Amino acid sequence: MNTLNDIFDRLKKSGLLIVFGIFSVYFAINAVKGDRGFFRYLYLKGKVEAAQQEKARYAAIKKDLEHKVAMLSESSLDLDYLEERARIVLNMVGDGEYVILDKDIDKN
Repeated sequence: MNTLNDIFDRLKKSGLLIVFGIFSVYFAINAVKGDRGFFRYLYLKGKVEAAQQEKARYAAIKKDLEHKVAMLSESSLDLDYLEERARIVLNMVGDGEYVILDKDIDKN
């Protein structure tokens, strides 16, 4: 036990204990607040979750658009959908029909 105390006393006198302490504090601070630290990890984890939600939203939009395109293809042409799209795009109305204006008609 005496040799351990002697080693500790020599470290105190040489200043290495202070240097080791400073390095320990430096690395501890960087482990928490540095570019690759814990707070940065939490920030990036939140950004990844937000990007995954946005990806899911765009996947749903893509699926809806693919369905609409499939309804307009020659192999499975839906005449009612084609007529509806033609009326919206061309602003045409049949005889004896009334037009009801809706602001949100093309937001879907």
